[in-house]
Amino acid sequence: MIAFMVPMLTVLGIKDGIVGTLTRRLLENPRNREISPIGTRSFRPDFFDKLKTHPDVEFLIPETREISATINLIVQDRPALDIDIYSSAPGDPLLSETFDPQTLNHQLGLNEIYVSQSVAEKLGLEAGTELIGRVGRTRGTRAEYSRLPLKVMGVIPIHITPKDNVFCSLDLMRMIEDYRSGYAIPELGWPGQERVEFVPLYSRFRLYAKDLDGVERLRLHLLDENVETLTQAAQIKLVKDLDHSFTVVFLALFVVVGGGAFASAASGSIDQVVKTRRSLAVLALLGISKFKLLIFTMFQAALTGLLAALGAEVLFLLLAKTLNAYFGGNMSAIDEVCSLSAFKLAAAGLILILFMTTASGCAYTSLSDIEPSEGMRDV
Repeated sequence: MIAFMVPMLTVLGIKDGIVGTLTRRLLENPRNREISPIGTRSFRPDFFDKLKTHPDVEFLIPETREISATINLIVQDRPALDIDIYSSAPGDPLLSETFDPQTLNHQLGLNEIYVSQSVAEKLGLEAGTELIGRVGRTRGTRAEYSRLPLKVMGVIPIHITPKDNVFCSLDLMRMIEDYRSGYAIPELGWPGQERVEFVPLYSRFRLYAKDLDGVERLRLHLLDENVETLTQAAQIKLVKDLDHSFTVVFLALFVVVGGGAFASAASGSIDQVVKTRRSLAVLALLGISKFKLLIFTMFQAALTGLLAALGAEVLFLLLAKTLNAYFGGNMSAIDEVCSLSAFKLAAAGLILILFMTTASGCAYTSLSDIEPSEGMRDV
């Protein structure tokens, strides 16, 4: 049973170690769950209201035209930078790894922004730093600029967003786009022509799936809406193919090795009945039913399974530690080459016990042939 159990645990441990780490890395970086539209489209608010109801959507926020989504950041004694801006809202996955839940649930004000680490390093920014944002537009042949004070609410790590980015509220993004279209922004004191009421249109959006499987479902859903998208499908497929390969190997081993182990356990139980036939006959003579004798043999098998599980898991843990020590330095992208959670180890032990008790049930035919009279010879 130990010889059957150890290779099963090892294959499952390698699957969880390598594939589990790769899957966790994909999930930890929300960029891998992002679905981005391709091309230029105009999306109305009702499109987003409908899309938000899809069960695979974790986060969705519209964005304005890319050509107008920039801002000039000015910090004293530093060269000014033109930065791309993106909209953000409570629950933004790009902020979930870095900031606490209270921060994530905070609705950004018009003067509050998050900056990427590269922007923070270039301008010497940190959480709490105050600076000036400048927005320019051209009216005829004249260039106009308006300013607003800004406060940095936090810095986003470079592995989340490696480019020079600023994240602000959707309201501020719309105001910047309207200002560049020639409208006045009374909320910020920016001059321009009076803005009439109209239904806002958005050319882009940031969409994140709840899990890796949801990425493909959302891609297909948007394709039905005639919206082509860009996803990390290649990376996700690679991990899924690797997971599938390990699963096939595990099932093949389980069928071949498990079949042999089951036959061995069943024949062992039958042999045990044969060897203790007279003792079992004496017990039958004392009035113990054949069903109870079967329970007795199954209890023996369960005890054997428990001891085998403990022995196999001790050997597996030693083997896993050796594999992790040997391959760990050569696979920097993998936390552990071979690992299993305590829950899975306990489940494997329970399965082995059930495996053994089921195999011992094959001894019932031998038990049914035992007659109490056979025990008379030993009375």
